[in-house]
Amino acid sequence: MNINKFSSTPLYVQVKEWIRNQIYRNDLKAGDRIPSENEIMSILSVSRGTVRKAVELLINESVLEQIQGKGTYVKAENISYQLGYGLQSFAESLEMQHVKFTTEVITKRVERANEYISGKLQVPVNSNIFYMERVRSVNGEKIMFIENRINLSLCPEIEHVDFTKYSLFSELERITHKKIDHSDCRYSARVVGKERADILNISDISPVLHLEQLVYFDDGQPIEFGNVWLKSNVNYLGTTLRRK
Repeated sequence: MNINKFSSTPLYVQVKEWIRNQIYRNDLKAGDRIPSENEIMSILSVSRGTVRKAVELLINESVLEQIQGKGTYVKAENISYQLGYGLQSFAESLEMQHVKFTTEVITKRVERANEYISGKLQVPVNSNIFYMERVRSVNGEKIMFIENRINLSLCPEIEHVDFTKYSLFSELERITHKKIDHSDCRYSARVVGKERADILNISDISPVLHLEQLVYFDDGQPIEFGNVWLKSNVNYLGTTLRRK
């Protein structure tokens, strides 16, 4: 793409998209150092301030990262969730990849099921459910925000579990002596919005992967309805497909 100084699109936005396009074309790959400010200024004939603002926006979107004393680099998508391995919690997937992570519980409480949640969990409207919000971090970076809603009538002890230490799926099975069988999942690309952006320390216009998931026991009862917001620069989905 070329920089058009007569366009209504601000120059810093055009420079930002020029850098992004270098990444999407694989001219710049994960872990590569981007051209210096002087190099971009020379290539595009723009000012230092324009380049700095463009780079700052891409850092806020978690597309780039600055390393003190070294420069600015393309961030790596280095955590994969393999859809072909069957139903796993995100904690189980990270452990399988030998990725060390920490979990912070932001909120947990008993609340009333509204009409939408009651339909998902097949419980009466206004019945008690367990609601929880967690953040997972890898190497000090927050990579996902998780919202869980659990049928308390099937698993009343769940609210007393320390979820900084234990994963949700394993505890649901341990407490109830039932097996988790399957889930209905829907992935979508979304703009994160301010509330969740503040939690993940990213710009409110950053793209994220959003997972909506309804989890069932092997007797067909839904036990958990959740939403997971994944930073798109860190996480990606993978699978292996075979031709019939």
